[in-house]
Amino acid sequence: MNPTANVIELTADNLHSEVLERSKSVPVLLDIWADWCQPCKMLMPILMKLVESYQGKFVLAKLNAEDPDPQVQQIAQSLMMQLGVRSIPALIFLHEGKPVQVLSGMQQEGDLRAILDQLTMSPAERVQAQVEALVAEGQPEQALQLLQQLLQEEPENMGLQVLQANLLLQLGRVADASQLLDALPDDAPGIAQPKARLALLGLAGDIADRASVDAQVAASEKDHEARYQLAIHQLLADEAELALENMLFIVRHDREFREDGARTLMLKFFEQQGNADPLVRRFRSRLFALMH
Repeated sequence: MNPTANVIELTADNLHSEVLERSKSVPVLLDIWADWCQPCKMLMPILMKLVESYQGKFVLAKLNAEDPDPQVQQIAQSLMMQLGVRSIPALIFLHEGKPVQVLSGMQQEGDLRAILDQLTMSPAERVQAQVEALVAEGQPEQALQLLQQLLQEEPENMGLQVLQANLLLQLGRVADASQLLDALPDDAPGIAQPKARLALLGLAGDIADRASVDAQVAASEKDHEARYQLAIHQLLADEAELALENMLFIVRHDREFREDGARTLMLKFFEQQGNADPLVRRFRSRLFALMH
């Protein structure tokens, strides 16, 4: 896509149609600049890079504060006054027909990308971001509820279904996750991660929630079933070292548990991660020493 197709030089005639009206269908970044402004010149390559990167997801509208047309100058000055901007370059982000953020002075590319990412997200992407934020905050149940609402609107979205499988695994609902993954094609985006986790666990049914098994292990360190389920939760939460410590504890105290299930789970983890992983090498050595 030609990036210049998404860059507009504003005039008195096209300002309304190319900024206010256009922003009702696609985000518009209005750049107020001038030839004498050195920061404006430094900012322009960054803005053009963003235009090319986002491939039509937003429009860059350039307004020259010292345009030869006095009417354009007046428009620029009026806009800056209305929005409380005192210096240029001035960047005004417009979405759905109204300004949503105003910046002035030189800006970092990463900061501009963060704003554009929010503005250019589809409604589904925005909800997905909320889901991922809830997961990061340790609220997988709330994340799953929000995701299920979104799936009612987009039942064929395989990316959302894969995300749902990951959440189900994190909540210990292994059977539900397995059923969901079995119904998806092997090339569904992102499916490799939950399938690998499922293969690693090799479980046929659900496990108790993490709070319950945490409490059970705290109440009795010899509750190997609770410790085993805690290790599974830890693997699902990418707490591999803690999980391996718990599995090693079970191997040390009860080889008969689940027909040597803790050692088997450790070996599956080693195989999946590969011997290049320092954690694998360390725990493989400890397991070998324990066995011999």
